[in-house]
Amino acid sequence: MGIDGFISTWWGQGTFDDKAFPMLLDAAAKHDFQATVYWETTGKDDAKRRERAIEDMAYVLKTYAKHPAFLKLDGKPVIFVYGRVMGEVPASDWPAIIKGIREKAGMDCILIADGYRAAFARMFDGVHTYNIARPMYEKSPDEMRAAAKKLFAGAVDLARSNEKISCLTIIPGYDDTKTRKPGINTVRHDGQTYRVLWEEAIAADPDWILITTWNEWHEGSEIEPSVEFGDLALKTTVQYAPEFKKKPAVEAKAATVSASRLAPEKAQELRKLYGGATIGVLPGFENGVILSLLDAGLEIKELTPEEMLDPAAFNAKRFPVLINAGNESYVQTAHEKGDVDRAIARYLNEGGLLMALTLRPLPFFLNEKKEHVNSARQFGFIIGGPAAKAEKEKAEKAPEKGPAAGGGAAIGSWEKPPAGVKLTFHIDNQALTGLPGAAAFPETGDQRWRPASNGDLSKDDVYLPLIRLKDDKGGLYGDGAVYIEHKSSAPQKGKNIYVWMGLFDVLDKNDFPYALFRFAAGKMGTPKER
Repeated sequence: MGIDGFISTWWGQGTFDDKAFPMLLDAAAKHDFQATVYWETTGKDDAKRRERAIEDMAYVLKTYAKHPAFLKLDGKPVIFVYGRVMGEVPASDWPAIIKGIREKAGMDCILIADGYRAAFARMFDGVHTYNIARPMYEKSPDEMRAAAKKLFAGAVDLARSNEKISCLTIIPGYDDTKTRKPGINTVRHDGQTYRVLWEEAIAADPDWILITTWNEWHEGSEIEPSVEFGDLALKTTVQYAPEFKKKPAVEAKAATVSASRLAPEKAQELRKLYGGATIGVLPGFENGVILSLLDAGLEIKELTPEEMLDPAAFNAKRFPVLINAGNESYVQTAHEKGDVDRAIARYLNEGGLLMALTLRPLPFFLNEKKEHVNSARQFGFIIGGPAAKAEKEKAEKAPEKGPAAGGGAAIGSWEKPPAGVKLTFHIDNQALTGLPGAAAFPETGDQRWRPASNGDLSKDDVYLPLIRLKDDKGGLYGDGAVYIEHKSSAPQKGKNIYVWMGLFDVLDKNDFPYALFRFAAGKMGTPKER
C-alpha cells in the first residue's frame, strides 16, 4: 500500500499505550513495518517538568529503541513530539532538554517537533504538524490546492533552510463535529481532498509524508475502509505513495543544538558583559537569535503571561533586557484585557530595555486573538505609520534634496522597494562592533520595509540610528536599527532597540547577534547603574 510505519500515541511511563507499544513493535517487525512514539505530554505543570521530560524520553529510548522495528534514520531512533508538549515546554528550555535526553539515554536520537516555527527548526532535527484540517476548512478542492501549495512550500523551505528533516502531513478529510462543539468539518469532496493534498505534498518534495489517520474514527480522518467512504482512500494511497517514493531523496542533516553559533571568545565576552543577568523573552519566540544566545551560555528565560503580571517576578532589575523575538502577534491579555500591556509599560517605566527583534514587519501589531492592536507606540517604538508618512510628505515637497535629505527620519514603508534605485544599509560599526560599514538591501525574499522613526519623540529623548537605509545619492529611506531612550516622552525612562526583520538575513548570523547584544549590554540599567 506504500505506508512504511506508524507513529503511536504515548502518554507516559506505565500508561496503557506504554504497555501496548511493545506489542505494536513486535507486530510491525513481522510485516516489515517500523513504529515510533508520539510524545503527547510532559504531565502536570510544575518545577520538575524539564527533568520529567528528560526522564520520559530517555526511558523510551532505553526501553524501545533497540527493537528492530523502532523507526530509525541512519541508525538513530526517531521520536515525534506532539504540539501539546511543544506548548507545555517553554522554547528556551528545549536545548537543555534535548541535550539531557541524549545524555541520560546514552545515545543520539532524532526529535521531530510539531509546528512550523523557525525556533523549532533551529532546535530540533525536523519539523512537522499533526493535522492540517483547519487550514483546509471550508475550502473547495481548488482553494485547498492553492492553500496547500503555499503551506507545503513554506514548511519544506523552513526545514531545508535549517538543514533539517521536512515532513508534510496530509488527511483524507476531518470531522470532529460529533465530539466537539462547534468543531471542524473539512469535507472529503468525494476523495478530492486527499488527492489534492497528495499531489501538492509530492510537488513540494519533502523528506517524509505523514498521514493523519488510524483509529481516529471520531475525528473522521480514517483512510481505513468504511461503510461511509468504502476503500477509496486506500486506493488513493496505493496510487500516490509509489509516485512520491520514486523521487530522489534529499540529504537531511541532524541538529546540533549544543554547538555555539558564536565564536568562543565572543560568547565568553557576552557572558562577561551580562555578568549573570537574565535576559527575558516574551512568550512564543521565533527568531533563532535567542538560541544563539542560549548556545553562548547567556541566561535566558521565556516568560509566561502570568509571570509578567507579578512585579516581584517580572521587573527591570531582574530582567534588564526584554526581547520580543516572535512575529507580529504577542500576548496582550492573560486574565483581564490589556494586563500584559500594563506589565510591559510598568517594566519600561522602571528603566527596562525592550528589544523588538521580530521576524515579521510590525512588532506588537496583533494580539493573541489576531486582532489589530498596533501597540508598538505605547511601548516606545515608532515604526512606519503616520509619523513616517509625514516625513515622506515633507521630503516630497523638496525633491531636489532627496528622499529625506538633511538627516530626516524615516520616509515611509513599502511592500516592494522602488524600481531602479540602488539601496544600501549604512552601519554604525563603531556602535555595532565588528560589522561591515555597509550592506546591500535584499533583492529577494520578504522586502516589506518598516523603518523606525523619531516621529513624536521629545527633543530631550535619545534617538540613535544604528543602521540607516540610503540610496546611491545619499537620500535617506529610514532606519533599520535604532536605539531610543525616553527621557521625556512615554514610556518615560524606557529604552528600546528596534531591528528590521530583514537584517537577520542580510548580516552575518554570528557577527550580528554579537554586535547587537554587545551594544545592548552597555545600555542596561539606569545611567547611574551603567
